[in-house]
Amino acid sequence: MSAGKLYTVPTQSQGLRIRAIAAYGGVQLEMVEGFEMGVTNQSQEYLRKFPLGKIPCLETPSGLNLSETTAIARYVASLGKNSLLLGSTPEEEAQVDQWVSFGDTEIFANGRTIKGLIGGRVPYNKVIDTFYRDRNTRALKYLESHLATRTFLVRDRITLADISVASVVGYVLSWLIDPSERATLPNTVRFYETVANQPAIKGVWGDVTYADKAAQFVPAAKPKKEAAPAAPKPAKAPAPKKEKEPEADEEEEPLVPEEPKAKNPLDDLPKSNFNLEQWKREYSNRDTRGPGGSLEYFYQNFDKEGFSLWKCKFKYNDELTLIFMSSNQIGGFFNRLEASRKYLFGSMGVLGEANNSIIAGCFICRGQDYKPVIDVAPDWESYDFEPINTDNEADKAYFEASLAWDLEIDGKKWADGKNCHLATRTFLISDRITMADISIASVLKSGFEWLIGASERAAFPNILRFYETVANQSAIKEIWGEPTYVAKSPQYVPQASSRGKKEKEPTTTP
Repeated sequence: MSAGKLYTVPTQSQGLRIRAIAAYGGVQLEMVEGFEMGVTNQSQEYLRKFPLGKIPCLETPSGLNLSETTAIARYVASLGKNSLLLGSTPEEEAQVDQWVSFGDTEIFANGRTIKGLIGGRVPYNKVIDTFYRDRNTRALKYLESHLATRTFLVRDRITLADISVASVVGYVLSWLIDPSERATLPNTVRFYETVANQPAIKGVWGDVTYADKAAQFVPAAKPKKEAAPAAPKPAKAPAPKKEKEPEADEEEEPLVPEEPKAKNPLDDLPKSNFNLEQWKREYSNRDTRGPGGSLEYFYQNFDKEGFSLWKCKFKYNDELTLIFMSSNQIGGFFNRLEASRKYLFGSMGVLGEANNSIIAGCFICRGQDYKPVIDVAPDWESYDFEPINTDNEADKAYFEASLAWDLEIDGKKWADGKNCHLATRTFLISDRITMADISIASVLKSGFEWLIGASERAAFPNILRFYETVANQSAIKEIWGEPTYVAKSPQYVPQASSRGKKEKEPTTTP
């Protein structure tokens, strides 16, 4: 069975890395045919799954969608149960992660920066070019020293670290490292060839190739001085200009201008005092029921004129099978409501058990009709909607139970649920803090303290709420201290030129 669909292009080095890991670990991946960079990854269907529009990305049968090369590589490696690609002890696992990070940040990142400079993606600067070439040489010398007494990086057999580092070494050897520098790296070359020539990996990467000379920046030729005009010749029809294909080794999508967005008629509704985004935060951070709960906040602040409440029930419950698959269906429906993020909040769940379940819940919608809010999702007609009147005790009980995730219908109890556009979660992965939350919060801390001003912070309430939730954990707060914010984003201020200024003569005191 395939572990998932891999979105990449044939020459992308990150995609080749993941494919090699899968091949070596005996993991089957399905390559998405007909993928066209700049077209497929700009489609609404793709962006619903992978909002940044990058490659490589992996779509798994369970509904998990992964982006970022290292995350996909680690996931695929974990499926090769007999290969021990991740190491066999906590110490080895840490070393594997260390070398993967080293390869990406000290070799691949330097190489991409140099390629961007000499390829014209950014304005060329000789000082910056030299700086990153020196950093790349430093990294390769460190790798060379480590491999002087080892065949592989971590243990006496290939791990994820070896395939990852070999992939980025092969990347720079193919265009950046000339024969003279290559001659100073015999251990590194031997290591690369050992990994690359493993039969499973060679079937993906092909034969090893090396650069004849290091790529250098070539400035554009200056336009030649025009000669005296000659007698006119019959003009040939201009050949169609071939569009430049995007770099295959880049994760970022090509810049495509966005079409102007049409104004949403919901924005023309009379202003409401009910702040939907604040409600989402209150629901996220409070218990649902009880004194001081989010329901108490809701009833104190809800605007019946500006918003409406709706029951939502799936029409085709006889098609539902496993609970997690039905839960993924809800998640997909919510993802397809992204265009209405500002206008709704939903809480839906799977009630019952495997092969005997239903999907039901509720929505809070801007305005008095659900359709203008919900019909942005192509599958909205698969659900029935019925208005909720909180003055009716049965409707009120249904609404509260949907929010509290204890709704029960015809003996079917709540088994799993999701919220639509809470953000839609308190933390990044699960309902408790993971290493991912602390890592992301730590880089947000740096940005908030000196780069992201008050006006920009106001545009990201969910990120701010997430950062403060993590930063205010007692154990973390003891190390980081109180969250602090810069009032205004710093800007570059050029130094005043002294050219042409006459120095003042020193004055003397009589």
